[in-house]
Amino acid sequence: MYSGVNDTDMEKPEQLYTVLALFAAAFALCFAVTPLVRNAALRFGLVDAPDGRRKTQKKPIPVAGGVAVYLSTVAILAGAWFFATEWQGAFAKQSTTFLALLAAGSVLVCIGMIDDFRGMRGRYKLLGQVAAAAIVIAGGVYVQSVTILDVKVELGILAWPFTLFWLLGAINSLNLIDGMDGLLGTIGLILCVTIGGMAFLNLSFGVACVAVTLAGALLAFLGFNFPPASIYLGDAGSMLIGLVIGTLAIQASLKGPATVALAAPLALLAIPIFDTSAAILRRKLTGRSIFTTDRGHFHHVLLRHGFSNQKILFLVVVLCTIAGAGALVGSYLKNEFIAFAAFVAVLVILLVSRLFGIAELSLVKEKISAFVDNVRHGHVDGKVRQIKVHLQGSADWETLWQELTVTAEELQLKTLTLDVNAPVIHEGYHARWERSMADHAEVPGFWRAEMPLTVRGQVVGRLDVVGLRDEESAWPKLAALAKVVASVELTIEAIMVEREPARLSVASGTVHSPGNVQLESLGS
Repeated sequence: MYSGVNDTDMEKPEQLYTVLALFAAAFALCFAVTPLVRNAALRFGLVDAPDGRRKTQKKPIPVAGGVAVYLSTVAILAGAWFFATEWQGAFAKQSTTFLALLAAGSVLVCIGMIDDFRGMRGRYKLLGQVAAAAIVIAGGVYVQSVTILDVKVELGILAWPFTLFWLLGAINSLNLIDGMDGLLGTIGLILCVTIGGMAFLNLSFGVACVAVTLAGALLAFLGFNFPPASIYLGDAGSMLIGLVIGTLAIQASLKGPATVALAAPLALLAIPIFDTSAAILRRKLTGRSIFTTDRGHFHHVLLRHGFSNQKILFLVVVLCTIAGAGALVGSYLKNEFIAFAAFVAVLVILLVSRLFGIAELSLVKEKISAFVDNVRHGHVDGKVRQIKVHLQGSADWETLWQELTVTAEELQLKTLTLDVNAPVIHEGYHARWERSMADHAEVPGFWRAEMPLTVRGQVVGRLDVVGLRDEESAWPKLAALAKVVASVELTIEAIMVEREPARLSVASGTVHSPGNVQLESLGS
């Protein structure tokens, strides 16, 4: 990996003028190109259509913003080759790296457009991301060692896997957080400006040029993406931004040959990393696929707290500025503790204020508590343990869960798990009831059933059951559970009907916090 293109004469005014000119040119071109791309996307059907579940906008919105940003950034950097001698020199020194980034970005834009237009299986999308990351690594961007709070760790044979993991993490964390008008564009803009500043401090003019050019394009795009948005970035844009930021964050944080000061990149991506980590924890600890969609992301939770889109964007600006300032000051003073402190500060602010991460923290706490209790007291026959976490929403699931556990006792079940994931009504609930039983010689001594909860043709959760196989047939128990499932589905549908006006108001751009809803009992 090229260990930092140190331009010793970085203080030359010509280089600062070049950076400012690239930013302004990218802004002007993207501002002119975006309406054209938006009209073309409408004509060819490259739109995000409302589905009444997660996509609640009133009309189809073009998802080609990423294409406009990509074309503008590439065109300005290519055009600058003929006019900006400073950029020519920087590009010549890192031509392999920048050409690899261009090729990888082109791959992701194509994959994103296909996914936005026709849909793509998660595994194929991931393969495309791996291919793009591999191109960047082959172009010389890989991390042989990292420093964490001034402690150097040699990666050895893990150098390429680590870099691949970092790039995939950056791509997907920024892709996942792109769920609200103006959110990713704002985050991307702040991160690119910060990376540009870090690159200047580390005397890497080429990296600064690429970062500020992308920043200029994003600023212009935000003029069309602020609420209410007339065009979205789409997967093409979110994955492209993630790749470029992930790559440039490595290069802007170099301390030596292929050695990255990890605290600064972590600080830069504090919000996307926290959001993605919370999503993975939430889904794995509730037994869901990590590809499951829900309304537990950063912006969804803030909306439920009563934040307007504008207030969410303001909070994002504040938090990203804190993280970016920490990364910049840490780079300037060559002090990783400052950047790491900024990373921790962002997480602490969100947790202490209870704005985000509390549900996931509760899940972890419940799991650890159950594990410790099991270690301390072992399997006491007949002892019941429960985990209950209200992940999203305000409905009273407790009453329903109590009746379910009574049914579990009556049917002599071993475990009962209720997992509700209903984005359309902004509700998520996870509960597990488990009764210890004496060890049985064979696993076939238990029977298992997984019952999907389906309302209006949409799967909104599941009921998982494990029972002891005894002399009696399991079918009567399954029949009794089927009645329970039917009651749960009717309850969820009743909530959907009651919250229909709120959902429609969200679609029209006005967010209302849903009121408390009492669930019907199973006997009603």
